[in-house]
Amino acid sequence: MKRLLSFGVAAGIVVVLGCVNIPRKFEAHITVDIRHHIEQQATSTLDYIEGRTETIKTEPVSLAPAPSLFEEVVCALSPVNVAYAQELKMTSPTVTQIATRMRERFDEVQRIKSATYAGENNRGYLEIRNADKITNADERNEVQRIIAAENKDRKELYQEVARINRDQNVSVAMVEGVYAMERLRRARTGEIFQLPPQGPDYESFIKTEIGGRLGSQASPGAWVTIP
Repeated sequence: MKRLLSFGVAAGIVVVLGCVNIPRKFEAHITVDIRHHIEQQATSTLDYIEGRTETIKTEPVSLAPAPSLFEEVVCALSPVNVAYAQELKMTSPTVTQIATRMRERFDEVQRIKSATYAGENNRGYLEIRNADKITNADERNEVQRIIAAENKDRKELYQEVARINRDQNVSVAMVEGVYAMERLRRARTGEIFQLPPQGPDYESFIKTEIGGRLGSQASPGAWVTIP
């Protein structure tokens, strides 16, 4: 009986320790996995906004195997709180509503970007550029209106993507950076972009075709016109 009790206690300790260690087991990979799936979410959403697809991908993406029922019960009784990284949500009704507004505005946004009145910064938002080229007051007001409306929707979109994935510790800053990089990958000749700050995103960018075309013009955080 004592031997059986000892075994049960030992097993319980192992499982409880497993509750503690599971996040550490995922730690080396989970941030990369989550970013990868946020990139997939951004790709799907921007495809919809740009009219390339008629829907946003809806299926949640599994990030890790779910715990067994026994593990869930034991971990629930454990004083240690554990967040299992199970799935990342791709969309929500709010994401679709915001993206639909952006889809309806897409041609306007492209017009002011093509005219170089607005550029894409490395935080995922539009900024007015070449303001001296906008000599007509009505046109200036229109550019400012488009930028303000677009940035408002972008902010709400990033916040919503972070909100529906808060269990995975997805931050607004992460979503902003991912969307900024995805837009940079889609950059068109003549458009103005701010390059990523020094770090992995910048190192990844300079290896791309666009990065190669920029050559010596490329530097971390620089504003460039896409050749």
